[in-house]
Amino acid sequence: MEQDMAKATSAPKPNPVSRFVGYLGGVRSELRRVVWPTRTEIMNSSLVVMATLAFFVLFTFLIDSISVYVIRLIGRIGG
Repeated sequence: MEQDMAKATSAPKPNPVSRFVGYLGGVRSELRRVVWPTRTEIMNSSLVVMATLAFFVLFTFLIDSISVYVIRLIGRIGG
């Protein structure tokens, strides 16, 4: 077992330039496999994101407004 570990640690590493070139080659091959979305898919996804954002902005505004109103009512009652 110790011999196996010694072999694994004594194997020379490729130089940094060849490792970087290998990395870029891997990135390039992965990018070729990507299925890029169509323009229609991007537009639909963007509309969903914008609608969701608008909903949560309005929801947060509503909750904030109600909270402020309730806190002011409590302040009037206690004061």
